Amino acid sequence: MSNLESQFDIIKGWPNSSALHYGFKQKDAVTPAIEEGTIVAVEDESDVAVVDRYSSALPTSGNPDHPWLVIQGTDQSDGEFTDKVVCLKLRTGLIFKVATSAAFNPEDPVYANAGAITPTDPNPTSVPIGKVIEVNPIDGYVVVES
Repeated sequence: MSNLESQFDIIKGWPNSSALHYGFKQKDAVTPAIEEGTIVAVEDESDVAVVDRYSSALPTSGNPDHPWLVIQGTDQSDGEFTDKVVCLKLRTGLIFKVATSAAFNPEDPVYANAGAITPTDPNPTSVPIGKVIEVNPIDGYVVVES
């Protein structure tokens, strides 16, 4: 079942605009369940691709890292049934709306800290995951282009 009180939404890039999507298992040690709107990173767990909550990082290789946006969490009925989260790859032209209590302004760069979006770079000189294109402090959400 979907979370009917959620403000999360995909505005552009899904399902008919070529966003790269994939289903991943949630990393075994991760609690609580990863929910929609969470930013995750793919890791290797015993030769299986799994996801964990993502924090922006300075790429040591010189190549940007590849965060993903969860559009169906393991707390939803499909996710419980398949034991997977469904994710869209960020930095591909995706536009999404997500709830936040952080203070953003239009054009602010967006980073991630423990899976949640933040205007503050947790690691100096990280590559942003996107930028804010709309702010609604009354309803507590922002629209992000990534």
